[in-house]
Amino acid sequence: MTHLSEKSAVAASMELTFEVERFLYKEARLLDTEEFKAWLDMLTEDIHYWMPYRYQRYRKNHVEPTVNDQSYYNDDMHNLKRRVLRNETGTCWSEDPATRSSHVVSNIEVENTDKPDEYKVYSLITVNRNMNEDEEHLMVGHRTDILRRVDGQLKLAKRKIILDQNIFMNKSLNVFL
Repeated sequence: MTHLSEKSAVAASMELTFEVERFLYKEARLLDTEEFKAWLDMLTEDIHYWMPYRYQRYRKNHVEPTVNDQSYYNDDMHNLKRRVLRNETGTCWSEDPATRSSHVVSNIEVENTDKPDEYKVYSLITVNRNMNEDEEHLMVGHRTDILRRVDGQLKLAKRKIILDQNIFMNKSLNVFL
């Protein structure tokens, strides 16, 4: 992973860390309660929401994914809005009946960046997803976010999600992580 070295990373204040934690917990609640339009309001207009495909590699052949590699999500605001609208049409077969999800966010670390209104946030995400009567899927991963203060409020500007699973048993991936 490429990130600031431990020596150059500047931890955020306790107040900012608490604000970021509350932001992420609210985001999880909005996703779990399917308040997707309110969730979109928590994003910047130039959002980059990215979940690259995970390749199984030997340690000596470690290569960081790039946005040009295969990915599950590589979305901007336009794509995210289309996905939310698709769910609202009633024609999305994989969301009828609706997916039930529970997001758990933990291990939150907040660092200042060289931009005074942006913060780098590391977190772990666990999403329990239930579909139909008997399908249950657990997704666990690491997130690296950039949060930006816009008009006094924190907003998500970038998200990179790396899931621990290499193979999905899910029939669809209609869940935001």
